[in-house]
Amino acid sequence: MLNNPFEQFEILLLKLFNVAGYDLSLTNLAILAMAVSGFLITVNLVIASSYTFIPNNWQYVSESIYLFVFSIVSEQSGKRGYGFFPHLYTIFNLILLYNVCGLMPFSFTVSSQVIITFTLALSYFIAWVFVAIVVLGPKFVYVFCPKNMPLWLLPLLVCVELLSFCLRPVSLGVRLFANMLAGHILLHILAGAFIFLLGITVLLAIPAFVIVSAIAVLEMFISFLQAYIFTILLAIYLKDSLVSH
Repeated sequence: MLNNPFEQFEILLLKLFNVAGYDLSLTNLAILAMAVSGFLITVNLVIASSYTFIPNNWQYVSESIYLFVFSIVSEQSGKRGYGFFPHLYTIFNLILLYNVCGLMPFSFTVSSQVIITFTLALSYFIAWVFVAIVVLGPKFVYVFCPKNMPLWLLPLLVCVELLSFCLRPVSLGVRLFANMLAGHILLHILAGAFIFLLGITVLLAIPAFVIVSAIAVLEMFISFLQAYIFTILLAIYLKDSLVSH
């Protein structure tokens, strides 16, 4: 593990299951994803069933996250986006917990798997396209063809806008995956250097420990930041499906 920083991202088969020809095997990825989802549902149900007029600490944290995500939806999608707030609130909490759980010792970072991040991004991309078709109808083409554009510039602009639109799920999924992957690799390398220096002398290990601790704190901030970026981009893309340009 000390010599291979990529081993922490390896998906391990824990139990083989095959039901009616479908592979339902348990892996460390599946178990952690289900555990995080179960934890998120349980915590929200417990907090919702114990609301008080004067909020306790858990209720205060829950309401703060709620208002934070609501402000994102309100600012980026407008009033028409309020109906999609539960989706964005859920995905923000889910990605945040995925990212934070990956920083725990002997854990696994679900959001470091490109199949997970890209699937989430692609699912919402397809959903927003369907929303645009239902809400805007033919006016949806204005996403690729803004009004009052010179005719000679229109073909080039349509091609650029169409390419940019189709690349949205790729950039959205890869951004989260790449940040989690790079941050954890860096943290692993620095932690390995700290252990190596600790075996030589404590004096050399102290500054290494300070650096590792600083990087760990930075990774906590990045975990929150990436959940925020993923959510705010989804809200921005949602506005294109609700409001004609």
